[in-house]
Amino acid sequence: MYCNRLMAISGEQSGSDGILSHERNWSELPEDILHLLSKKLPDISDFIRFRAVCKSWQLSAPVTDPPPQLPWLLECRLERHQDLENAIIRFYCLSSGKVHTITCPGSHRAWLHGPGCRYLLVYLLGNSERYLLNPLTRDQIHVPFVNDLGFSPDYIGPNPIEGGDIVVISGIKNYSGNWNTPTNLMAFWRPNDDDWAYVEGVGNSANAFYMGQYFSNDRQTGITHVIDIATKKLAYQVAPPEGTNPSLKGYTVMVESGGKILRLFYNYEAKPCHFDIYSLYFGDGESKPCWVKIIDIGNQMLFLQYNRGLALCASNFTGFKGNCIYFLKYNQYLCRYDIGDGTIEVLPCPFDSVGTWFVPSLV
Repeated sequence: MYCNRLMAISGEQSGSDGILSHERNWSELPEDILHLLSKKLPDISDFIRFRAVCKSWQLSAPVTDPPPQLPWLLECRLERHQDLENAIIRFYCLSSGKVHTITCPGSHRAWLHGPGCRYLLVYLLGNSERYLLNPLTRDQIHVPFVNDLGFSPDYIGPNPIEGGDIVVISGIKNYSGNWNTPTNLMAFWRPNDDDWAYVEGVGNSANAFYMGQYFSNDRQTGITHVIDIATKKLAYQVAPPEGTNPSLKGYTVMVESGGKILRLFYNYEAKPCHFDIYSLYFGDGESKPCWVKIIDIGNQMLFLQYNRGLALCASNFTGFKGNCIYFLKYNQYLCRYDIGDGTIEVLPCPFDSVGTWFVPSLV
């Protein structure tokens, strides 16, 4: 396939017997053409093979400038605790339909948390050790110990605007010994930080990170807490959307999408199931920030896992359309929700149990 495309670009023709009319040294193709071709590869495994052809192809496609990648879907390995000793993890590539099997010794007896770009958060069972892991490169970043009860780890990052990664731990801390009055607590850590930074009394579910601020939803009140990462303090709060019904069964997700903070509520009891979508209006200096209901997210695609998610621009991927949501239902089904017509489609998936989304990277 690649040779046919290269022939067309280079102007070579083949005779009726399929033999090239003259020989061509493919390593001498112009660097700009090779770079253009490399940016069209939908699966990073093809990008790796492209770079392995020869030195000139490798130089034309640096690992720091890969083609846009759709997230891979991680197979859940912890079903019935059968595969905990297995260091092999499997991913399903949505763009190519391939299953990638990766041997990763660092994943022994571990929960793998996401969604993640470049890294997954590894939480080792049986002890408190945590670290960030890039399954493709096997790079690891140690995450400091947290000596508190009631925490569940989340991995957020990297921030596409500021760069760098951030790890968030959310949960409750009981200072009084009376579990009837728990205190919500969140902890933040970035690589190169000495220790965790704690913020008390903020939300405990549904989170997004954007432009130096962390947005967290409180599942009991529906209030969004906005935390300034630089000061590690609460910047302001946003009331729940008008008409929010706390009795509805479902889950809330917040995600940064195209420079906007979106809040989604998936009502799985509704017939048919649907998402209510809101965009955060930050205010004009006079009015307070508030949630505004929307019916369209334009060219964006959302990839959700319970109260966390990723957003990508559909125009970067051939054959994919925007204004839709990919989500994992009951950890068993891969589904696509069309926001325009409100329909849900179950998509083919080779795994019986699915874990989380992961955007692959070679750096």
